Amino acid sequence: MFERFSHIMLFATDLARALAWYQEKLGFKVNFAQPPYYASLRHEGAKVRLDLHPSEAGAKDVGFGPMPFFAVKDVDATLKELAAKGVKVGQAKREGDSPKFATFWDCEGNALGIEEIRKA
Repeated sequence: MFERFSHIMLFATDLARALAWYQEKLGFKVNFAQPPYYASLRHEGAKVRLDLHPSEAGAKDVGFGPMPFFAVKDVDATLKELAAKGVKVGQAKREGDSPKFATFWDCEGNALGIEEIRKA
């Protein structure tokens, strides 16, 4: 049925602002962009595609959509790097025997996650 993971889609109230944020703060590159209608980005290192779609301010799809997670080598170092760029970050934590993980937020209020790669 499914061949592979396709992409993550998030909503934004200001597509141009979100497009710039993902490029400047997280290093995404543009596949194509047609603000205010649609944008598609890619992250070379994470090998992931992220599509941004517009929504109205206060709509339930902004900030309540899917929560994509990115694998990182060091959660604490990544949180520091994000915070230094002015990104809102949460606290690193574990649940039971889980890998260390944390939440951070984009300029639209969408929650994003990082998870530490387990060392073999």
